[in-house]
This record gives sequence, structure tokens and C-alpha cells, in this order.
Amino acid sequence: MKKVLFIVLVLAVICGAYYVFKIEKRKSMKVPDGAVSLEFPLKDGSFQAIQSGPNGSTHTQPPEKYALDIAKQVKLSDFFKFRQSGLESNPTFGTPVYSPCNGNVEKVIDGFPDMPIGTRGNEIEANRILIDCGQFNVMLVHFKKDSILVKVGDIVTVDQQIGLIGNSGASDFPHLHLMAYRPGPNPDDKTPLPMIFNGKYLFRGDIYP
Repeated sequence: MKKVLFIVLVLAVICGAYYVFKIEKRKSMKVPDGAVSLEFPLKDGSFQAIQSGPNGSTHTQPPEKYALDIAKQVKLSDFFKFRQSGLESNPTFGTPVYSPCNGNVEKVIDGFPDMPIGTRGNEIEANRILIDCGQFNVMLVHFKKDSILVKVGDIVTVDQQIGLIGNSGASDFPHLHLMAYRPGPNPDDKTPLPMIFNGKYLFRGDIYP
């Protein structure tokens, strides 16, 4: 019995030390220069930045330097259950997406199927919206098939619903891919921009609001 209590105590100390380390590390993280202000594109719940910038094989293109992958926050005990569930029972799938800025719709791609959870599709077969926000562009990716509510040339306003989160393209499970960049004179000339939502910058693992 004493051995079990000792093991539990050691684990508690390790977990506590890791938690403190994580908090202190987060405090030391600085918001990159040049951040642009946007409205958060999701409502009614808590959402987590499951990816922030490059990580392994994720966000490898230069414009994705500050890209976010965002999903509904779930309990740790439910994480693997939701990853293995069907699309319709996933809490993020079908979540409404709202325009993060006032601007003009520059590009819309829709009609590609949503991939089963755990199956990554082709990157070019991702339903997406590109919005010209004035001084910069915002790209939102992985919309649910046939859920996009805007078309090229439309003027959108902050908080206007533009579609639903899906799992189209190169996505293992439902989430919203979001990135901002400043376009250059050439199509491939894109300067990545950090994003702030109501004064909050999201690093990987952060919760909004």
C-alpha cells in the first residue's frame, strides 16, 4: 500500500512540475511582430489551437508560418474517441464559420468531399475561402462540402456566417485552417502575418476565449 502511495505521490509531483514549467514557458512566449487584428471566426464554445505554425509535416509552406489549425475544445478523455468517431458525431464537424474581417471574397472552392476521420485527402481538394481584408488576405480551409455561403465578388462583414467546418482536403480530422498573409506583386510572393483575436495571440495548445 505504501509503495502505491509513493508512486502516486511521485506522479503527482512530476505532473505538478510539468504544469508549472508549461505555464512559465507560455509566459515567456512573445507575440511576433507585425500581427494583424481579426475577429475570431468561431462562436458559442471554447476552441483550441491544435497547431500553430510549422510542426513536422504540418504548415510547411512559407505563407503558413503563423497558420492556425483550430478545433472545438474536448476533454482529454474524449480526444481519442472523437478522432475515431464518424464525422457527424465529431463535435467540430459542422461548426459555423464566420468572416474574421470586413472584405471582398477573392476565391471560393467548394464541392470536394469530406474525408473519413483518419484519412488524409489531397491538399488541392480542400474547400476554402480567400478574403481580401484590405491590407492583407485571409485564407480559411477545410470547409464541409457544399456548405460555403458566399461566392467570388461578395462583400462580407465581420460575424457574417460563411460556411461550416468540414474535413475536406489534407485533413485527418475536422478543424479550421486559418492563415493571414500580405500578397506581393507575384502570385507566389506572400508575406505571412501573425494573427491577434481581440488582443489574444494563440500559440499551440491555447484556448479561445
